[in-house]
Amino acid sequence: MKTLQEQNEQLITVNLDELAPPAWILRPIKNELVVELERSIQNTGLLQPIVVRKKHTGYEVVFGNHRLQACRRLGIKRIKTLVKSFDDDESFLARISENLIRNTYVDPMEEARGYKMLVGKGWTINAIGRKVGKCDSYISERLGLLKNLSERVRSEMTNGSLTPSHAELIARIKDRDIQNEVAELVKKRRLSVRSLESLLKNAPHPTKIRSESNGDDDEYTIKIPRQFAQAMGLKASNELFAYMQGKKLVLENISHSRVCTANGNHSL
Repeated sequence: MKTLQEQNEQLITVNLDELAPPAWILRPIKNELVVELERSIQNTGLLQPIVVRKKHTGYEVVFGNHRLQACRRLGIKRIKTLVKSFDDDESFLARISENLIRNTYVDPMEEARGYKMLVGKGWTINAIGRKVGKCDSYISERLGLLKNLSERVRSEMTNGSLTPSHAELIARIKDRDIQNEVAELVKKRRLSVRSLESLLKNAPHPTKIRSESNGDDDEYTIKIPRQFAQAMGLKASNELFAYMQGKKLVLENISHSRVCTANGNHSL
């Protein structure tokens, strides 16, 4: 006797021109992976059917977009597919879950946009988390990338300069200009996620200090002794970041990756 899941599945052979790529692209097509799959399929055939769902015209790929591209390049006309009864929400969640289980890269911004779409439809964070096998805080942190993160830091994350975990921590900083500077600090100092977390724990809002007075009432603007400025390689209008590491005050000249530390009871 077939299970309910098996009753909602059907293995059929379809023409490739009936197959459309996923409506929600969670990661870009990697050419190197497609080339590897071409070799494998050419030698042993398509061992694992592509999972699809029925649409008004033809079928939409749920799992196996790279395999589909490899088959197209090889000139294959017909392949076996496993048809599953997924609606839009189930298709998105199934793909996220599958990729997370396999530890496969998923574009964090697309993942976040998908969660936002589901929340807009009435899904709770808890329900989404249970579907993809993640805790509530994971879903909330992903949503925070959309709501709180500066465009520059989003771009740095998308191009791989920052990890999603770094970006989630940076998103906790309210000032987006400070976010950009902290992102630059992470890259130049190659801070680990743990180091960044420690930095923000000791200084939730890193303070920006200008190297000379600009004549206004900005409480963060101070005059810096000439010897100190020379030691730090500071020029007029350069800026420092000040934050605590334990009992030490750390001043960082981002433009030159210079660091100065002093005991907490010392002053400039």
